Amino acid sequence: MTDLTSPPPFGTPCAAAPGQTRWHVVIPVKDTRYGKSRLARATGADRAVLSRAVADDTIAAAVEAVGSACVVVVTSDAALTADLAGVGVHVVADLGTGLNPAIEAGLRRLSERGGPTRPAALLGDLPSLTAADLRAALAAAVPHDQSFVPDADGIGTVLRCGSAASGLQPRFGPHSAARHAADGALRLDLDLPRLRTDVDDLASLAAASNLGLGPRTSRVVEQLGSGWMRDMQASVHTFDPEHHTGSVLLDDGRQVSFTAAAFEGSGLRLVRLGQRLTVEMAGEVVVWLGIVGIGPDQPIR
Repeated sequence: MTDLTSPPPFGTPCAAAPGQTRWHVVIPVKDTRYGKSRLARATGADRAVLSRAVADDTIAAAVEAVGSACVVVVTSDAALTADLAGVGVHVVADLGTGLNPAIEAGLRRLSERGGPTRPAALLGDLPSLTAADLRAALAAAVPHDQSFVPDADGIGTVLRCGSAASGLQPRFGPHSAARHAADGALRLDLDLPRLRTDVDDLASLAAASNLGLGPRTSRVVEQLGSGWMRDMQASVHTFDPEHHTGSVLLDDGRQVSFTAAAFEGSGLRLVRLGQRLTVEMAGEVVVWLGIVGIGPDQPIR
């Protein structure tokens, strides 16, 4: 995946070949010094560097997918603005009036530039996103005048696609999938988990980690993540094989539950009651489960 420290892929024209649909992608990014407030309690002073890394990986994937000339970032982050200006990404000032007004400001910049193009709005907190997945989603949107891709929970929205003729109306925020559908946009339930996994807290960061993180976010997690998430030993207490939910008893005596997302993201197919596991905890939430190796020097898998 393109890294913001690698200048050559930036400053490139829109990636669409003659006769293909040309997409412009608007990405709103909150000032990374204050972004991801739900991560603050767990990550402390590391939140800012993590927030910036997540934004960088998202933007880099978009640039690789459509070309820097077709990416517009809306932000009030001065450091990010300076870095993006140096590599050919268009930056629009975020006036701080909310997520949807920020996207609308980016869309206005597109209309001022003119020319045949289709607009899309992409969340800026998708650290597992790849250019291939974004291209696939945009290709799926081509036959439709208005469409959107919901998040992994199916309630929010990660990508909203419009048309050259009528643009698009962003309605991001809580339960945005229902609002976009009510506007007449077609719901695209694509099998693209890297696109559909946005990061708001440590549990969603762990889910993104299971999919694979972009290079900057991966480095930050490797260097600092041990202070946010911790491995603990546990025994399986309950397990529902149909729904893949259950609970474990930690060695300190606490009983904690795990969700289907945590279980399935761990790659396990089945566990038995009493089985010894290693669990990764983000605060008081189980975000990963693994089988404990047996014998000297055996890795935990």
